[in-house]
Amino acid sequence: MLLLIFLLNTATVIDPELTNNFPRQLYDNSGNTIVIPTKPQRIVSLTLATDEILLAISSGKNIAAISTMATDSDYSNIVNQSSKISSKTTTNTEHILNFKPDLVFVASYSRAEMVELLQETSTAVFRFTNFNNTNDIKQNIKTVGFAIGEDKQAAIIISKMEADIKAIQASIPKVKPPRIMSYSSGNYTAGSNTTFDSMTKLVGAINIAAEQGINQHVKINNEYILAWQPDFIISHASKDKFHLVTQQMLTNPAIAASNAKIIIIETRHFLSVSQYIVAGIRALANKLYTIN
Repeated sequence: MLLLIFLLNTATVIDPELTNNFPRQLYDNSGNTIVIPTKPQRIVSLTLATDEILLAISSGKNIAAISTMATDSDYSNIVNQSSKISSKTTTNTEHILNFKPDLVFVASYSRAEMVELLQETSTAVFRFTNFNNTNDIKQNIKTVGFAIGEDKQAAIIISKMEADIKAIQASIPKVKPPRIMSYSSGNYTAGSNTTFDSMTKLVGAINIAAEQGINQHVKINNEYILAWQPDFIISHASKDKFHLVTQQMLTNPAIAASNAKIIIIETRHFLSVSQYIVAGIRALANKLYTIN
């Protein structure tokens, strides 16, 4: 029996009695059909998000290689766990094929020519395209679990995400919603359809950029900071550079002249598009409401 999953930004219902059955068929958002004939035994992950998901739902024995990003402590939440996967891969097609993968996970930002070369082989290649909110992340976890035959473990991770977010929300005091905006180097802010906006909504705050009609990540003029007068400006850094980044932000005359408080969140949590985004949500809530 061929199992089907349709990725149309909707929840996917899978019969638990069929979760060990292969082949399985997936459709990505580019309209490509991916058939996985048997339970994958040589998985190659080219994205940090799928690295983090795979190591949470799989024993690792069926993972041939993960991305080099998994070892980067600034961005990765699995630096220690990644050591059990001896092979790390680049985006070089020949290098990837040397692992003889039966399933490769890529993303919308992966080099198109590399993806096309991989698709020309008999390798199953699945391309993720949606990373804009926690619902997208949960769908991606479900998809990885389905593709590798670890549906139950994926469901456990999703349930934990949902429970943790509910616990964070329950700890938030009933106060006037803080008005916040994100800020990163180059004067970029995050509007609607971003993980930052999703995080903001989950902690009961108002994303000023989204309120002003900004969509996704946009470079803004400093004058907007003074015009909008956020209660908090949110940025990110590695844990040992919080103070440095704060001082750098204060060299911006608009930030220095505003009444906004600066919040810095660890980059690996703030920019996560895997289950580890929950740590970013928790940090944002804690710092906005001084819960801890």
